[in-house]
Amino acid sequence: MSWSVLRNRYSITFGSIAILATIWNVYVALNDDGIITGTVVGPDNRPVAGATVVLSEKTLLVTAPRARTTSDANGQFRFNGHKLYHIYLEASKEDIGLMKAKEFRLYFKGQNMALEKPLRLEATQ
Repeated sequence: MSWSVLRNRYSITFGSIAILATIWNVYVALNDDGIITGTVVGPDNRPVAGATVVLSEKTLLVTAPRARTTSDANGQFRFNGHKLYHIYLEASKEDIGLMKAKEFRLYFKGQNMALEKPLRLEATQ
């Protein structure tokens, strides 16, 4: 095989696409455990223990709850094993407040996600 075949623009283009596809598939395989983590804070920006966090999926007509968890003493929560790519998270704690459903779009089903910003409860009247 001559080097001119390997330096051909078609070989370089298709070879690059194959390498990028392989890298993407390895990334997906390493990050598709369905783990979502984050923190719930109150109106005062302090962590809220015992807040209920609901993971919902948007179906054709409605938003349907798929899982629910409770924040720990540090306000942290975790969902395991979801297989969704278009999700909503909402949080609430009686006598503190609630956060209405917030939409998150993931790149692939079951993508792991660590929320950069906390879910902030707003005081209820």
